[in-house]
Amino acid sequence: MNTLEYLDALKKRIGKDSDYAVAKALGVRTSTISGYRKRGGQMEDVIAMKAAAILGLHPGLVVLDMHRERAKETSEESIWQDIYAGFLKLLPHARRGKGPERRRLPRVATA
Repeated sequence: MNTLEYLDALKKRIGKDSDYAVAKALGVRTSTISGYRKRGGQMEDVIAMKAAAILGLHPGLVVLDMHRERAKETSEESIWQDIYAGFLKLLPHARRGKGPERRRLPRVATA
């Protein structure tokens, strides 16, 4: 998704049809939301994480979407898209406690 799609999803989620309500939910100024809409800006990572929390999404997915959208070149955008796709594949395993990211390191004996 892109910034505008996330903003529209936020409106739907909070049950309000104004950028003012979205700005208030995200803890930003209305002018920030207007800037996203009018100047094609993208959410900063911290705001993207707040949006993810409201939408019930993993924050990494929204942050990766913002990095992909910020990309200046097609090759850079493609890399972010690949990272997003890989993260999306790993996410269900991480939630179920499977995969290498959930393995515990062995305890080291201390003297």
